[in-house]
Amino acid sequence: MKYIQYKGVVEREYKKSLRKIMYEICVVEGLNASRGAKKLGVAKEVFVFWRSFYRMDRNQQLFDQAIDSLEQMEFLYLNEAKDINLARPLQHHNEKTLEGLEELVARMIEYYKYLHAETNGLSADTGNLPLYEFAQKLLIEYKSGELLSEVEKKKKKA
Repeated sequence: MKYIQYKGVVEREYKKSLRKIMYEICVVEGLNASRGAKKLGVAKEVFVFWRSFYRMDRNQQLFDQAIDSLEQMEFLYLNEAKDINLARPLQHHNEKTLEGLEELVARMIEYYKYLHAETNGLSADTGNLPLYEFAQKLLIEYKSGELLSEVEKKKKKA
């Protein structure tokens, strides 16, 4: 028998499309090629072909999920990047103060968001963005006194 004939037999038996059947067997039940082929009553080679064709293999699905998340990341900072003006002058230029540090960290966050939007999320440099966002969060916690109280709590526990 040919693949199309196997497909017709299986679809008639299960009264569903082959895609739905393969989804149930590979994703929902998590059967491997041997068990899936046995359940459907087809040769293992046929089952492996269908699993690959419908992208139901675990590795293929993980790859597809990674691509989907990359495509979603492409639009993450697109609206914010339109309003960013990197050419504006620094207010705390050449200052070694906390305000100067805050301004520089905020400017670096803007730069990496702009870069992310310009490169459709594919620039490796944008990996620094979470670091600067964390630094900004630390500065806010320091200024509000939360960081000091957290250190005091940790000191008591030690």
